[in-house]
Amino acid sequence: MGWGGESKGKGSWGITPPQNVFGKGWGGAGAWSKGKGKGKGKRRTDPEKTAWIGGLPENEASVERNKALMEHMKQAGECKFVKIGTSGTGSAGFTSAEEVQTAIATLNGSVFQGVAIQVDVWTKKEAEA
Repeated sequence: MGWGGESKGKGSWGITPPQNVFGKGWGGAGAWSKGKGKGKGKRRTDPEKTAWIGGLPENEASVERNKALMEHMKQAGECKFVKIGTSGTGSAGFTSAEEVQTAIATLNGSVFQGVAIQVDVWTKKEAEA
């Protein structure tokens, strides 16, 4: 024994260390681990409280533009989010269906960053059969 490598798996005191009784090692998904959670899942927007936005230039999507458009949409009510994709279309979420109707009435055809935008009701894509 001693300091050399002759202990054959035993500790320096000649005792075999306990086998891994806690699962798959320290910090792993063992007996005391809580796991990683289920996540939030896909958030669904309420179509009654969502307005469709179109007419914006394609391939110019940015976080800054979405923030500026959200400020523009707040003229009609409390706008919670704006998401515009690279296609130049997207959606804006409001706190109530009445605010969506107000946004359609007041902001459809309004000018945002030099472009007339379209605001309409949000419709779900038709499932192709």
